[in-house]
Amino acid sequence: MSRKPGGVHRVLIIFTAVALIGTMAQPAPAQEGNGRLTMQQAIDIALKEHPSLKESKEKVAAAQYQIGATRAAYLPQFTYTGNFFWGNAFPATSGAPGISGPPGLGGVSGGQTTDFYINRFSLTQLIYDFGKTPGQIDQSRASFHQSREDYSGNRQKVVLDARTAYYANLAAQRAVKVEQENVAQNQTLLKQAQGFYNVGLRAKIDVTKAEANLYDAEAGLIRAKNAVDLARVTLLNALGLKTWPFKDLEDVLDVTPAPLSLPDLKTQALQKRPEILRNRYQQDFNEAAFNVARAGYFPTLTSLAAYGWSGTDAPFSSTTLENRSWWIGAGLTLPVFDGLLTYHNVRVARSNIQATLAGGEVLRQDVGKEVEQAYLDLKSGWELIRATKKAMESARENFRLAQGRYQVGVGSIIEVTDAQVQLSRAELRYVQALYDYKVNEARLDKAIGKAF
Repeated sequence: MSRKPGGVHRVLIIFTAVALIGTMAQPAPAQEGNGRLTMQQAIDIALKEHPSLKESKEKVAAAQYQIGATRAAYLPQFTYTGNFFWGNAFPATSGAPGISGPPGLGGVSGGQTTDFYINRFSLTQLIYDFGKTPGQIDQSRASFHQSREDYSGNRQKVVLDARTAYYANLAAQRAVKVEQENVAQNQTLLKQAQGFYNVGLRAKIDVTKAEANLYDAEAGLIRAKNAVDLARVTLLNALGLKTWPFKDLEDVLDVTPAPLSLPDLKTQALQKRPEILRNRYQQDFNEAAFNVARAGYFPTLTSLAAYGWSGTDAPFSSTTLENRSWWIGAGLTLPVFDGLLTYHNVRVARSNIQATLAGGEVLRQDVGKEVEQAYLDLKSGWELIRATKKAMESARENFRLAQGRYQVGVGSIIEVTDAQVQLSRAELRYVQALYDYKVNEARLDKAIGKAF
């Protein structure tokens, strides 16, 4: 007779079934990056995956831990020292030879060979060092803030590289479309020339001319496709990826200019640029270094305490523990002459302060120049877009008229091919103008210290 499963078994069976059903009901995880890559996604990926940012982030963490390491000088220092000796040089009134110890930790009498143990717990606490330790902590804090600004500046550089590579990829793809259209136009022209030649309306030179232009257009298309592949490799590197998981990119190459105020842009740059903020923290670091250097002229006051025991028996035997002693006290370390080290350290610190102040002024001038240059490039870029767009529209109309004239037997094939070349170049110049504007826009964002 078969046995029915008990209550525990039934619960396990039901739980397993529910788990399996829940697993089956859950949708399969989507493959990351199977769709279209947007600009914002590209920026997010670059900020997450780029190795240079990982390196900068770890440097920030190290600088933050350094603050705690420097602050440790404020806390008491507790140590244990255990010494073991073997010999016959332990007089009854002193400890082991060459070993400094607190008063009262004596040894054994006589000159016989024996073991000897000294155990001591020591406690030291800094009382006052005339600003040396606070200055070192301020230096660590300033270094931490500098590393954070370095990280921010590196983020902006990574974003600029990612945006530039993204726009370059879009421009390369648009160039492929221009070259594909050029190939299609030349194929149509070749068919027309071949048809005219077959019926005796045109000479053979029209066919050979059309064939030569078609081959040139196909070569241009090959170069354009290769440029797309190279642009993708550059974008892959800018994003910090090893493989390309996306199908295509969202086309954001078209522009809509926004009103900009150059004084406001400069003000924003002076307030947010990581380089300027880093210079200010460098000034804090140098001022703290000056305080540390000046503290070398003054004494250091510490408190000390110790407890220990010694003897010839095992370290924790009753006989050894009877020979115990303790002491407390204070220590004063006063510099008398250090070879003029403190004198020169103070003057080095003063010179570094002045150098950092001067460097900050140079940096502000360079930032203002960079912002103004990016602003002017952006303005001229918009005018260039308008001009190249008009030229492209005129070239398209000119090609349409030349093509119509050739179709009715009035125009020449040279007129058509010249119009084709002019149209293709006008379209490529328009794409280049769009790309330049977008890149200048990204450079302006970096110049004003836009955070990402």
